[in-house]
Amino acid sequence: MLKVDKIRLPNFLIVGAAKSGTTSLSYYLKQHKEIYISPIKEPKFFTAQFLKFPLKGVGDDDVERHIVKKFDDYKKLFKWVTPERKAIGEASVDNLYYYEGAIKQIKKYLGDPKIIIILRNPVSRALSAYTHLVRDGRESLSFEEGLEMETQRMKDNWEFLWFYKDTGLYYEQIKAYMQNFSKVKIYFTDDLDKKPLEMVKDLFNFLEVDPDFIPDVSVKYNVSGIPKRPIYSKISKDLNMTGSFLANSTNYLFPKKGIKIIGWFEKIRAKGFQKPEMKVQTREFLINFYHDDLMKVQQLTGKDLSNWLK
Repeated sequence: MLKVDKIRLPNFLIVGAAKSGTTSLSYYLKQHKEIYISPIKEPKFFTAQFLKFPLKGVGDDDVERHIVKKFDDYKKLFKWVTPERKAIGEASVDNLYYYEGAIKQIKKYLGDPKIIIILRNPVSRALSAYTHLVRDGRESLSFEEGLEMETQRMKDNWEFLWFYKDTGLYYEQIKAYMQNFSKVKIYFTDDLDKKPLEMVKDLFNFLEVDPDFIPDVSVKYNVSGIPKRPIYSKISKDLNMTGSFLANSTNYLFPKKGIKIIGWFEKIRAKGFQKPEMKVQTREFLINFYHDDLMKVQQLTGKDLSNWLK
């Protein structure tokens, strides 16, 4: 076994955004023999250095139990990194939202790692965050009620996933990463949905690993939705715990088996959930809310985001 002080720490991070395809992206990258992704996808170590605990939202206590708060424990996540693994990373998506504090901690512990950001239409992202919490039996309000409660939930120290609107204000987040790190790559969920293999191969080049490897990109991971029946919410939580335990147990030494296990659980879960329709007035409200921020994101990235404002 490698000694702790010999452990190679991450040289790349997927920092967000939450509910934008980061879980799928992690599993696609993990298939590459030259890439190592932490078996705990979101250790949340860097934000744990400055956030206040306990988190007080519904089910946040379970989230907090899985946060890696000590550096020695964080290093142990990478003790199985072998010499052929050129790219070493993890995907704590709260690093993008809490960008100011996270950037300071990342630079302190990792220096100048490569940064990967994937952005989703913030209107769709907000609804997906909501349905994620409904899926897991944590959110009991309507989407509109949840939006109204956001400010209070922020004051009461709930986990950031509850901040449906605020998390999608991307401009300051991505600008800060671009200003503080030398290698930042920004992708969009639209591209991951339409041409996943092309996008992942581009990432292989960015991470300087063999770009000719072809991963299985057929499964979408951690998909949100409204349970078709109440029982599916409990089933989803059970699948989360069981699938996560089995995958993490195998991922250390047998990552391919872990990926297959999670993929199987995801296919089962997807059958029990459906996508809700957003109310027209709610969509219009959110489009107006994000308009100015998205105009700045568009200018910063050079990406035409006009479809996100329709």
